[in-house]
Amino acid sequence: MKKYLSIAMIFLLGLAWYITLSTWLGNEKKYNDILAEAHGFEEKELYLKAIEKYEEAKGIKGETLLLEELIADDYFAMGDYKEYRKKLNAIISKFGPEERDVKKLYEFTKEYFSEDSVIELVSDLYGDYPDSEIVQEYYDHVKGIYIERACAYERIYDFIGDYAVYEQGGKKGLIGLGGKAVIEAVYDDIKFDGKDKQSIGVKDGSVCYFINQKGYKTRMPEISYEALGMLSQSRMTARKNGKYGYVNKNFQEKTDFIYDDATPVYEGIGAVKQGGKWALINRKGEQLTEFIFDEVFQNSRGICSVNKMIGVKQGEVCFFVNEKGERVSEQTYEGIKAFEENAMCAVRINGKWGYIDQNETLMTECAYEDAKSFTNGYAAVQKNGIWGYIDEKNQMAIAPVFDEAGLMTESGTAPVCHGNTWTLIQLKIKD
Repeated sequence: MKKYLSIAMIFLLGLAWYITLSTWLGNEKKYNDILAEAHGFEEKELYLKAIEKYEEAKGIKGETLLLEELIADDYFAMGDYKEYRKKLNAIISKFGPEERDVKKLYEFTKEYFSEDSVIELVSDLYGDYPDSEIVQEYYDHVKGIYIERACAYERIYDFIGDYAVYEQGGKKGLIGLGGKAVIEAVYDDIKFDGKDKQSIGVKDGSVCYFINQKGYKTRMPEISYEALGMLSQSRMTARKNGKYGYVNKNFQEKTDFIYDDATPVYEGIGAVKQGGKWALINRKGEQLTEFIFDEVFQNSRGICSVNKMIGVKQGEVCFFVNEKGERVSEQTYEGIKAFEENAMCAVRINGKWGYIDQNETLMTECAYEDAKSFTNGYAAVQKNGIWGYIDEKNQMAIAPVFDEAGLMTESGTAPVCHGNTWTLIQLKIKD
């Protein structure tokens, strides 16, 4: 009995496989016949009929990538660009960023729509598929596209926070990220820490005091100082009788005024100069080193210590020391541009500038005539006497066309110079 049951089971299993195979072969033939009909309609330029056949084929195979792409191509061939674009977006959304479909959508948008539409497309794709090679390639194409603001000044310094110092008619003021004057250029000097808009230090003739962003006086020291620096960690540099020292925000003097120069205090560290040499000090004004350095390198804010790495020069060599003044570099450099943030800084080796990280690993070969440290993913570099911007992959994101170039802000704004005129560029796409 068991023997007959086994034979019956084998027969039934074989029959099931036969039916399944026959059905599959039948469906496959029907599917191929439908595709052949669709291709025939395409040869006659009856694209709507072809699309109907592909929709019929989906009843057999489902929504396959091939069928969706064939339908998209027919929409393009019949001139229905709205549906073509819609279909390509749907394909990428469902099947992911296949190279051929991303390329079709990019080239179509570039051909038929505005530059802003291309940027919006690539930005959205990059947000959804940052690991796609083709998306990354197109993103690299567009991320350096910029506009120039309709502003022109004799000089624009690097932004600190939302404001940058500008010069016009030999006087200084502040502009915002859009290029409009926040404080008119009527002062001999102006300092801003990037945060406290009620404590903007200015020098007006021989008098130094603080104003707010509306230009109103907010604080006036009782003692007359020749210069005031920006406030950092409740300390600011001041000059009195030709010498520098430190005061707090209430103008209480925290050190003697005995230095020829001084930097802001940051990370609890500052630098002071005396007799042609520099020393490191702490926030209390206590010396951390003797006056042994020929130079202490400062960034755009005048700060010498970022990431607790301080670039110094002794004799003809440059290297980094820590907050105690102890050398931490194995490598020596011909020049150093201080770190601006937690990113790469510029160093010069064999007469050319490149970039190192915080571990002093050379990340970008030294190949530039001049360079500035990285901020917000970009760095200004000089090639053949003109300036452009590279990204962190050492790709030239903005071609060298400027006579001078400043640091990139978080919003994608940077000061640049054409001849004797400074203006602002604004990236259309920003990481």
